[in-house]
Amino acid sequence: MADRKRLLLPRLNLEILQPETLFFLAEDSSTDGSTLDLIAKYFLTTESLIRKIFQHPNVWKATLNYVRMFGDYAQEPWLASKRKETDMDAMSEPEFVNLFQQVQQMKVSEKIQLALKGNKEARALLLKDSNKQVILAVLNSPRLTEQEVESIAQSKNVSEDILRVVANNRNWMKNYGIIVGLVNNPKTPVGLSLGFIKNLKPKELNNLAKNKGVPEVIRSSAGKFLQMKRAGK
Repeated sequence: MADRKRLLLPRLNLEILQPETLFFLAEDSSTDGSTLDLIAKYFLTTESLIRKIFQHPNVWKATLNYVRMFGDYAQEPWLASKRKETDMDAMSEPEFVNLFQQVQQMKVSEKIQLALKGNKEARALLLKDSNKQVILAVLNSPRLTEQEVESIAQSKNVSEDILRVVANNRNWMKNYGIIVGLVNNPKTPVGLSLGFIKNLKPKELNNLAKNKGVPEVIRSSAGKFLQMKRAGK
């Protein structure tokens, strides 16, 4: 019976399982490591469930490392205790690399779950994904902070599409640091940058007018607005 359960459980749709069933699986000593790994990835923010998985005898080290790296549990005593038990601090560079490769090989639905529920490191990694659904999930994550958005706005390694999503978010555009990041980013669409220049203060206008990394039309516009503000217009 136990063998049959091991064959069937990985095929279950974890998203439709009741909490009681999930906790049963996390507590049942016959649940295999692959099932525990799936549960940990889909319910990364459910601390009580993650704690059960960490105590399970069949949990994979890869699962422990995944939660350690992408979950927001660094300060939790139970994680520190498990770290001592399994020598998790000794994770080698190849193991970290394998963890990144593991994320790249995840299904889109799994990446979306990680984008919505993972920590800052997970979101930074998934922003590099080629799938737009995954990237949008990162930007729509309720855990995404304005500090992260400001870093995204300044980054020259993100796509124009990402910057466009940031620029079209009214709440984020109330953050002056994000606006400054966007107008100084050469990847930001020119039309969007031009619309934000009028909101800059003299210091940032002066810096932008001298920024040779942005298009000439941006520098020129910044210079004109700077002259107008100095003239009191």
